[in-house]
Amino acid sequence: MLRPEISRTYHFGVKGGASANQFGGHLSTIYLNEKAVDWSTLDLSYLEADTFDRQYWDVVSSAKTVDSLEEGIEESNYGNVRFEYSSFSNFQMNARLLKLMDDEKAGIPRTAYKGVVEARPHGKHLLLLTPPMEKLKENFAYIMDN
Repeated sequence: MLRPEISRTYHFGVKGGASANQFGGHLSTIYLNEKAVDWSTLDLSYLEADTFDRQYWDVVSSAKTVDSLEEGIEESNYGNVRFEYSSFSNFQMNARLLKLMDDEKAGIPRTAYKGVVEARPHGKHLLLLTPPMEKLKENFAYIMDN
């Protein structure tokens, strides 16, 4: 399993795209890579599911927890932060403020990985929108059990 941080594809047209172009506003700012990459020469083992999930859990669980989105945006100037959403409607409200996709597929926020949605308000550090820690621990339970 590989999970790219940057989209490798672009499926929606500006006019007349799929799904009545409902994501055009989000997708119009995506830039696709224009440089050839010889993937066969790169060590991508860090993207294997078990390795990736362990590293990702370390990032998520070590991020500073903040009490408000405003605090999260400010603190993400200095390091990774985690802001817990309490419900899907709470996630949607905060995603809209961050100009992120705010819909869901099968009960999971779109772009989420194990319930975590990433933003980089200042370009460097992560602002992680997550479910409460107990739910996160359930999502990563097999990591902690091994």
